[in-house]
Amino acid sequence: MKRGEFKGPFPPPRYAVTLYEVQFDSVIPEWENEPTVSGGLLAIPDDGRTSHPLLSYQHGTVFGLDQVPSRPDNSFETQLALAAFAAQGYVVIGADYFGLGDSRVGPAGRRAPNSFIVPQGTVQAMLDHLRASGEVLAALGQKTPQTFLYGWSQGGWSTMQFLRRLEALEVPVTAAGTVSAPVDPAAAFRRPLANPRPQDAAWVKGCINNIIWAYEEYGRMPGFATSAIRPEHLAASRKFYAGDLDWPSFNAGLPGSAPDMLQPEFVATAASGRGRFWDTLELTGAYRWRIKTPLRTYAGAADEAIPAEVSRMAYDFNRLLGGTSVEFLSAGERADHRASFVQATLDLKPWFDGFVRASE
Repeated sequence: MKRGEFKGPFPPPRYAVTLYEVQFDSVIPEWENEPTVSGGLLAIPDDGRTSHPLLSYQHGTVFGLDQVPSRPDNSFETQLALAAFAAQGYVVIGADYFGLGDSRVGPAGRRAPNSFIVPQGTVQAMLDHLRASGEVLAALGQKTPQTFLYGWSQGGWSTMQFLRRLEALEVPVTAAGTVSAPVDPAAAFRRPLANPRPQDAAWVKGCINNIIWAYEEYGRMPGFATSAIRPEHLAASRKFYAGDLDWPSFNAGLPGSAPDMLQPEFVATAASGRGRFWDTLELTGAYRWRIKTPLRTYAGAADEAIPAEVSRMAYDFNRLLGGTSVEFLSAGERADHRASFVQATLDLKPWFDGFVRASE
C-alpha cells in the first residue's frame, strides 16, 4: 500500500518519552516452573502528569533475538507503537517473551530458547512484566487507571492469550486490538503445508522452523525436529532457531517454500492433523471463549502470512456464543501483513482515546 491508501494520518508527537528496560523474575510453566529472568520495555511520556492510560503492546515474530521491545532501536514495530501511543500520552509496556532479549535460565545464566507460540510461558512473561512495570510505575508516583492491549501477528495471538488470562483473573482491561493474529495456530501453520499459496511470504518457512524447535524444547518432545526437518537442512535449522544464523543466510541456504525444508512424512500430517505436535498445537487456540472486553480484530485481504479467515475466528466464534463485544475490520483490500499493522494502529488509537475520554 502506498501512503495515500491508508485511512488517517499519524499525528506529530506531543511529548518526549522516557524509556526504561524492566528486568523481572519469572518462571517457565512448561518446565515445572523453572526460575528465569526476563525483560521488557516501559515507556512514560514526559508530559508532567502522574496519571496515564496504559497500553501493553505484544510484539510480532522476530528472527533476531534482540529485535524486541526492550531494544527499540532494533524494532520498527516498537518504534511505531511508541510514536503512536507513548508520544501521545500513553504509558506503553512490552514484554520480550522468554528466549528473547536478556532472558536467562539456570545458575549459569544461559539464554532460554525462543518460546515461539508457547502459550503458558508467553502468558507468564506478559503477566510478570505487567506486574514488574506496575511496581516501577508506583515507585515513580505514576498511576494507570485504564489498561489497553494491542498486538500484531504473533503478538496478536499473544494478546488474545493475555486477554483470556486477565479476564479469568478479573483484571480489568478497557479495550483490546489485534491485527493479523494467528488465533488458531494449528490452522495457521497447517495451511501453508497442506495448501501453500503462490503469495506466501518466504519468511513463513522461518516461522515453521522455529515453532518446530520451540515445541521440541518447551513441549518436551526430544527428537521431534529431527523427525520433521530434512537431514540436509537440520544443522542450519537449529542454528537459525538459536539465533546463530540470520534470516538472509538461512533463507539463501534453503531455497523454496516451507514444505521443501521438511520431511515429506511430516508435511503429509498437516492435512490430517494427526500426531503429537498437531494435537498439542490444537490446544493453543486463543479465541474459544465468550469475550467480555471490547475487542477490534483486523486483517488485510492481501496478507501473505495469515489469511483473513484465521484472523477473524475470534469474531465468528464470539458471535456463535452470543457475544457482542468483538468487531472484525478489514485493513484494506491491498493490505499485506505489514500494511495491516500500520492501518490497524492508525485506527485503534482514536478508538482507545474514546474510552479514555469517557472515563474523564
